[in-house]
Amino acid sequence: MSKIYVIGVLILGVVGGFLLLKEREYVPTLPNVEKKSESFEVAEIKKKEETPSVKEQSPKSESVVNTNTPPILLKNIGINLDDYNPATQRAGDFQFTKARLTFGRLFMPYGFVIPGSTSSTGRDKANPQPTFIVPLGTPVRSLVDGIVVSTPTLWSGDVSIQVTANGKLEKWVYETEHVMNPRVKAGDRVTAGQIVGEVSNFDKGAPDGYGAVEIGIVKGGNPPEHVCPFAYLDPSIKEETLKKISSLYSAWESYVGNTSLYSESEPVVGCITLDAIEG
Repeated sequence: MSKIYVIGVLILGVVGGFLLLKEREYVPTLPNVEKKSESFEVAEIKKKEETPSVKEQSPKSESVVNTNTPPILLKNIGINLDDYNPATQRAGDFQFTKARLTFGRLFMPYGFVIPGSTSSTGRDKANPQPTFIVPLGTPVRSLVDGIVVSTPTLWSGDVSIQVTANGKLEKWVYETEHVMNPRVKAGDRVTAGQIVGEVSNFDKGAPDGYGAVEIGIVKGGNPPEHVCPFAYLDPSIKEETLKKISSLYSAWESYVGNTSLYSESEPVVGCITLDAIEG
């Protein structure tokens, strides 16, 4: 083999090795840039998918039932109430009289303090149910639309008409107490204003020919508590009813000549307090 041939082979080998080495050292940048770009785009898409839109983050409107307030508003107060008519001496079902009244009133508000001298415990007691003194035979009416859940006989020998929204014994019960000749029974559906019986001869300090009926909203518990019913009047009767109670106050005080019987600073007309009362 000639020296020239050998030298040529060596030269080609060196050149080839040099080119191979340079090829290995060469790192293309474009594919990496493209790869990074693809990763960035995927990450951005994923981020958008994981991040809720403003619409998705907006809370959905839900109906929340507050169990700390009565579920039904009163559309009736159990008896008829109207402005005082001097000619008839009546204010709806209230018949004004000069006969002696134990508490000097035809209407005892929620929270009215019953003196210990006339209470069963011998201690002053806050009245948990507004009390109406009206003539015997006066119709007693349902306070709300609902279903009669029970008509228990009371210690006084008369009954309580108890109504709930669905006819089941629930946390909140609507009462008309001291009723005679009940016209409804458990399971009957009633509407506000419907006659459910007559006022009882349970006197509550009433004169001859008069009886008493009480209304209430009771919250079940141990012990049970009553709340101010006039704080839960339906808008359809609220304004008119509160005005008529105020009118009754004024008319009665004027009739008996005593302007200190009712307070003008009641938190809600018809209720001396808004605090719950046990019983």
